[in-house]
Amino acid sequence: MEVIGTIVPPQDRLPLVPSQDSVLRDGARPVKHFDDALADLLEKMRGTMEHEGGVGLAAPQVGIPKRVVVTRYDEVVHELVNPEIVKEEGKQEGYEGCLSVPGYMGEVERPARLRLRYQDREGKTRWLDAEDWGARVLAHELDHLDGQLFVDCSARVLRLRPELGLRIVFMGTPAFADGILEDMLGDGYKVVGVVTAPDRPRGRGQRIRPSPVKMTALDAGVPILQPSGSEDEPALVQYLGWLEPDLIVTAAYGRILKPEVLAAPRIGSINLHASLLPRYRGAAPIQRQILAGEQYTGVTVYWMDEGMDSGPIIHQRTLQLDEGTDGGTLHDRLAEVGSEALREAIAMIAGGDAPAQPQDEACATYAPKIEKGENTIAWERPAEDILRQIRAFSPRPGAQTWWLGRRLKILDAELYSHDDAQPGEIIAVGDGDIIIGTGSGRLRLKRLQPEGGRPMSAADFLMGYDLHPGQVLGKG
Repeated sequence: MEVIGTIVPPQDRLPLVPSQDSVLRDGARPVKHFDDALADLLEKMRGTMEHEGGVGLAAPQVGIPKRVVVTRYDEVVHELVNPEIVKEEGKQEGYEGCLSVPGYMGEVERPARLRLRYQDREGKTRWLDAEDWGARVLAHELDHLDGQLFVDCSARVLRLRPELGLRIVFMGTPAFADGILEDMLGDGYKVVGVVTAPDRPRGRGQRIRPSPVKMTALDAGVPILQPSGSEDEPALVQYLGWLEPDLIVTAAYGRILKPEVLAAPRIGSINLHASLLPRYRGAAPIQRQILAGEQYTGVTVYWMDEGMDSGPIIHQRTLQLDEGTDGGTLHDRLAEVGSEALREAIAMIAGGDAPAQPQDEACATYAPKIEKGENTIAWERPAEDILRQIRAFSPRPGAQTWWLGRRLKILDAELYSHDDAQPGEIIAVGDGDIIIGTGSGRLRLKRLQPEGGRPMSAADFLMGYDLHPGQVLGKG
């Protein structure tokens, strides 16, 4: 299993003391001995800061009354022993939080620029200049050494939404999941780890590429786990234990989670599914709903169990499936609505009032994965069925047919008439129209993609290709 980023085991970190602990108020003592014990404290403070997702940590926050600070800014970790401010300039106002006072932020005035004198772990004297955010972080941590918390000097203190304090591990792989992860990170959720599929061949050139979810996690600096199969299950469970999640959130992850994984988070594991469960359980709900001609669809957030999309329902959102909606459009709409529904469900969970409504098994239907050949058009079928097929598979992989021995994708069409015609026969072309017969009715083709070419309108296609009445589509 590939692991990217830092996942700190319990033995390499220290527990934070509660906010009411007197060590946070008593003030810290100077360090006199620069020995292995100090080095061990610095290493474990760094591990604690990494684990908690903080940008700074003072020794009193882990119950050690010593003048020791670690901070991270500009991608550099600074270890500061016996730090003191020798110069400060200007002022800045802004909001800040604290690992010792979780769930709150306060507006605090800090110096705009600082110069510190400190000692490193060997006792050598050094200096550090910082400004803006770096100066704020350092001033905040040095206050800890003097027994002061940010709430003591805040002009205004705000309570954060409880769900933003949950430690969340996100599991997903494709674009559907990626947009949801981006929304969570942008909203300030505490995503402490991401689990996604291994890098695989993608695109026309079949180059090995990371998943969209992995790219977003890399940009955000979130630790990434990429299990390749069941052989990685024990390691995955171990790493999840180290991350100490409150909640696992999955969206289009593509695998049923084992009981050991489901049991890893403190609260539970939830999944976002692109249908109104219990209908359309399975791998391809978006395409299957369009193929079936559904008029309404939606998303479901549910508590995961060992079955396939069978867990108790927390929350659902419904939307109308408009005529003409294709697979790509529906994918994007469901991802947007799903992101909102997921955040609403997490808020219910954080508030302790999330429901767990059992699914009605008698109403369950299934949406199995799309098999090879399902996107091939059989022109003998009724025009309405073919139209749903075209929409379900647009833009990818595209409903396909054959023309003069070459593959041709039909990406958009509309019902032209109910007149009879030979299935697959091109009835008329001209003025941007391509009319074709089916087993019952005629279709107007609006958007096509020739083999090896780009998607184009019917008018553009006719300008570059010799398509004419009497030809029959579907013959390879």
